[in-house]
Amino acid sequence: MNLIQQFKEQVNSSANKALITYPLLATTFCVLFTYFFWGFYYSEYEGLTTGLLSSSLTPGSHFRSLYFSGNYFISWFYSLFYQYSPNVQWNTWFEYLWLFIASAIAMSAFSFLLPARISKPVKIAGMIFIFMLVFADHHIHLIYTRVSYMLCGCALIGLMVFHSQSGSIRKNKPGFLLLNLLFIIGTFIRNEAAIACILLLIPFSLFYLLNLKRAFLLLIFPLIIVGGQSLFFALDIKYASDNEFYKQVEPDIEEQFIARGNMIPLSQMKTSRDSAIHRMGREMTFSDPKIMTAAKLRTLILPEAPFLTDMRQWNRAYNELKEIFTQYWYLVLIALLLSAALYVQTDFSLSKYILPLWLLFELSFWGLTIIQTYVDKVNERSWLPYIGLFILLHILLIVRNWRKDFALKLYPMVVIIPSLLCIHLYYLTKESRNLATNVERHRKEFAKIEALAGGKILVVNSSAINNILLHKTPFEPFDFKAFKKVYITDSYIIPFLPYYKQYMERECNCSVYEYPAIWNFIKMQEEDVIIVSKTKRLNVIKEYLKVIHQFELPLESISNNDERADWNAWKISNQ
Repeated sequence: MNLIQQFKEQVNSSANKALITYPLLATTFCVLFTYFFWGFYYSEYEGLTTGLLSSSLTPGSHFRSLYFSGNYFISWFYSLFYQYSPNVQWNTWFEYLWLFIASAIAMSAFSFLLPARISKPVKIAGMIFIFMLVFADHHIHLIYTRVSYMLCGCALIGLMVFHSQSGSIRKNKPGFLLLNLLFIIGTFIRNEAAIACILLLIPFSLFYLLNLKRAFLLLIFPLIIVGGQSLFFALDIKYASDNEFYKQVEPDIEEQFIARGNMIPLSQMKTSRDSAIHRMGREMTFSDPKIMTAAKLRTLILPEAPFLTDMRQWNRAYNELKEIFTQYWYLVLIALLLSAALYVQTDFSLSKYILPLWLLFELSFWGLTIIQTYVDKVNERSWLPYIGLFILLHILLIVRNWRKDFALKLYPMVVIIPSLLCIHLYYLTKESRNLATNVERHRKEFAKIEALAGGKILVVNSSAINNILLHKTPFEPFDFKAFKKVYITDSYIIPFLPYYKQYMERECNCSVYEYPAIWNFIKMQEEDVIIVSKTKRLNVIKEYLKVIHQFELPLESISNNDERADWNAWKISNQ
């Protein structure tokens, strides 16, 4: 029997119909409710990802790969759709599809584990509760990191729940392959998120299955995928050529400068040349790789104590964790209450291994969060889906072992957790309003930029780029027809990403590695160019060009914004 026929038979069976139908209906209702009540918005730089893949920023040149901005390989798939239907935001549609599938898997797992005596209305109410607690936030704040966490995490959960019994893989081979395929897609979207999900699901699988061999069997393929891609990235970075500067900078130097704050103070620079390089590095403006080489930039990193022994980094990690735990205290409290509930529910007398495995599972999330914060950073786009998965795992464990007497013992918790959910929903509503306000603000700023640069070349860097990339909601296509062209310069590693590099070099007939060449091309356009940037960043660039390359960038301010504003505008002045 082929896999397609087997899949059809399984879907058409009455038991599986119930298992699939209600989760799909509940997920559809929740997604539509979230969209119409809270709305969907780009989070941080997701607009840049969509702008590049859709070729809105590179007209006539399809952008097929993002590599260090995530979506490795999968972006090739997205670009095929953009090539034939460029006005549809395919990246957005696919990301919401992955979120929908992840949500449906979680709902199906919940429905599968609930005792048969539970009524359908109660099941559906439970699914809605899970969606609002775990998934709604990631539909509102669209960014590929959140998508990867939810897709990888839920694919792994599906493997554990639906294939926990011996022989279940053989009986449901299409489902097993589909879940592994979804994990692969999530890994391609963001490798780091896939690693984090694997590390969280390993202790969960041991506690859930109480069978090391079974856990290994279910996780072996995801481990091979994550390990293989991680090894590829490591080797690719190690052996990157001089023409792949972005690979030498992004994974290490950016983390040290920004995430870890591990940069030598400007006061220690001895010459104006070193000071100019330092200021550019501090602004994350790696525009001149022949001067600001990876080796040179690494000399600006402070020496560190051996791994996990640097007290300065521990103080930073403590402050970051304190901030995010304080901000999302209600999710932390829900996770702790569910941990307590699971402890009370679990019968530790069944095996001597249950208590240590429970401890391993409970401590894994907090330990991984602490280590990630020390080594890198903690932020909303990675931590919120992570704690959401941790909460979901607890709910599934509690549901699997539900007993009537258990509800009586934990009645206070049953009351407190829905109350905390209400607080969560309040903050989602508040955040939705803030996002809507931000979009409207960016729309107004974009309209001002259009008025200044309409019919001209717009030059923008990462200090002001949000005004042109976050003035749309996810399903709205970008429209830059008001400008002759839009060029991104001095914007982190964007000018060096292969497809953008090719585009810019074709535009200016120069090499992006010859840093002044880009600015010389812009300078030659004279009155046809409007430069939009934060004042501080442009001043750093001007000073660097003057000190390092003896290149004067003659600018005339044409906006009246305060120097601290999101952006100011200049034109080239040859007077």
